[in-house]
Amino acid sequence: MSRLVLQELTQQVEQLDTEDKLALLAWLVESLRRQMQPGHRLLADYYGLGASRGFKTVQEVDTFIRQERALWEQ
Repeated sequence: MSRLVLQELTQQVEQLDTEDKLALLAWLVESLRRQMQPGHRLLADYYGLGASRGFKTVQEVDTFIRQERALWEQ
């Protein structure tokens, strides 16, 4: 996409009201989710994950994050 087209698109988005911007954002997130390779997760998928996984220490969370990053790099 050219810089000019992107600039025009940005200007059009700025003119949208809040509700339409949120709808556009939701569409973009879903579009990205579909395009991502299987097995990859969005950051939003991790919200609240610690409690359900029973992490008790920061080190446990750190270990989990390192393992997930290793999967991304494969």
